[in-house]
Formats: sequence, C-alpha cells, structure tokens
Amino acid sequence: MVRFGKSLAVAAAAALVFAAGTATAQFYKGKRLTVVINYGAGGPTDVEGRLLAKHLAKHIPGKPTAIVKNRPGAGGIVGTNFMAEVAKPDGLTIAIFTPPTMSQMLGDPGLRADFSQFEWLAGVGQPQVCYLRKDAGGSVTSASGFKAAGMRNTSSHDLRLRLALDLLGAKYTYVTGYRGLSKVAAGVLQNETQYSCGSVPNFRGRVEPTMIKPGIASTTYYYAPVAADGSDQKFADLSGIPTFQEYYAKARGGKPSGTKWEALKVVNNLSTYMLRGSFAPKGTPAAALADLRAAWAKLPGDAEFVAEYSKAFKAPPKIIQAAGAKKHIEAIKSTDPKIIAFLKEFAAAGKKKK
Repeated sequence: MVRFGKSLAVAAAAALVFAAGTATAQFYKGKRLTVVINYGAGGPTDVEGRLLAKHLAKHIPGKPTAIVKNRPGAGGIVGTNFMAEVAKPDGLTIAIFTPPTMSQMLGDPGLRADFSQFEWLAGVGQPQVCYLRKDAGGSVTSASGFKAAGMRNTSSHDLRLRLALDLLGAKYTYVTGYRGLSKVAAGVLQNETQYSCGSVPNFRGRVEPTMIKPGIASTTYYYAPVAADGSDQKFADLSGIPTFQEYYAKARGGKPSGTKWEALKVVNNLSTYMLRGSFAPKGTPAAALADLRAAWAKLPGDAEFVAEYSKAFKAPPKIIQAAGAKKHIEAIKSTDPKIIAFLKEFAAAGKKKK
C-alpha cells in the first residue's frame, strides 16, 4: 500500500510530469473540462471534489473551463460504470471519486469496471471518524440495541463499521441503504440510527457542528492505517480522538486479533491511503494526461489551495501523485485470497441482515 509522505523519487517524478505538461499547453486552450463526481451534490465527496476541481483547473496548461457533474448511485458504482462505458477518452472528462475499490475486490456484480484500466492522475487520503449518539445508552461496548448506519454492504464504510463493532463485541443492528454520508449523518441526527462513521470532510463539515458541538453525539475512534509492525499511523489533526486500537485496548484490553482484525486492516488501509481518486478513461491522449498530472503535481505547493482545504476540513490535504495512485490500485490484486474470501462471506451476511 502507498504511504503518506514525500520522497526524492516522488519529487523527481512530479518534476518530470510538470516538464511534460508545460510542453503541451495548447491541448486544453479554449476547451471545457468535465469533472465527474460519483456521489450526490452537497455530500463530502462532492464538497471536496469541487474544491479540488476549482484549484486543479487553474494549474492545467491552457486553463480550460471546468464544470462538475454528479453521477451518484449504488455506493459510487453508477459513476464508475459511466467512466468505463460512456465517458469519451478525449481528455475532456475526468473523475474525482470516492472509488468503490472494495466492490471490485469483492466482485460486486453491479460494478462493470476494472480500476486498474483507468488512467490514474492522483489520489487524496483521509481517515474515517466514528460517532455515537449520547442517548444510545453509554459507550459502543456498553450500549445495547443501537442501530449502526451504512450505505452498501460491500462498501469500505460498511465493512469497517461492522468489523470494528464485531471486534468490540458491540450489540447493534446493522441498517444499510443510505445514499451517501450526508444521508447517513442526517439519519443519526434524526435518531433513525444512533451510530456511524464519516470521512474527515464529512465529520468536520456536518457531524461536528450538528452533533458533536451541540452534545447530541460523541466521537468514539478513528481508523488509523496500520503499519506492517502493527502500529497505528496517527494523524496529528485528530490527536484528540483515539484510534481504533487505542479504543479497543481501553474497552477490551490487549490488542485486536483474528481474521476480522486482519480483514479490517486490509479494508481500512486500502480506503484510508486513497479515500478519493482521480482518473481519466482508458485511452485518454498522452498530451492531456501530461497536463492533468502536471496540474495535480502543483496542488500540494499551492498555498491558496492548502489554506482553503485546511480551513474547510480542519486537516491538510494528503495528496499522492499518479504513480502512487496506480501502485495503490494495483495492490488490490495482491490481497491475500483468504481475506478476500472471508470478506465476501462477511459482506453477503450483511446483505441478509438489511
């Protein structure tokens, strides 16, 4: 899996991409670039995607006009199928998605696309933060009968939610089918459900102001990526919230273990290192890809973008460039077949619970 942080190799690759991009400045001159987002307007993917598109466009040589189109549905699958089957590989359509990579790993029949076939441009990493209504009856491990809200049984959100609660021995009912994290948060706020998780943009933008600060709910833990030695890779901007392993140690003692823990690590690392992904259809012209990758390479050094992103989400952007995004996607194929088999059974059991 890709790790956050800079290296000389990544910097050199970015420099080469930038050099290639500056030589093709006329490709986008006078053109319009459509940015497709695979979740609905107003949700965290949409809010973050629009902010990224806004700043990305100003760095594309030729400065095309950028417009955003939402193609939500089926946990991001509808938009993904559109990019694979409908979008033209002419350089004028790109995606900024929450890619449903778990659906590919688990062989979801609704997904007809192979992520490794897209032309990868970049990715953005962010963890998920979980929260529980205070009137649910105590902590995650002491409350009984609370409802946990999800979106799709094969989504990384739902798999992490269920795996973590099972490891903690929580007494809960799994409720899925919400169309995006904004709907999930609304369900908890209205007390249809009492527990769920959200990305940092969702948590900071919607959950924190409407539930945490008013005292309706409290945070439980966040899913930190787990390194090969078993240690958490913590996020400084979430220093006041325990990681799942820290929460587990306090609630149950010791460290989590077993197949469910190994599966949780796989799902979480895959999703956290690249929560958002940007790509173009297979066959997009090389000149367009060079310009787009050059623009992504400039974003981490754009002070205006970093300031606006950090203000909006109370966390700095964690961008990985094209080579890192591609490597991350290809890592799906190296996942332990035993873990994949377990996750398929686990996801199917969740569908039956709905």
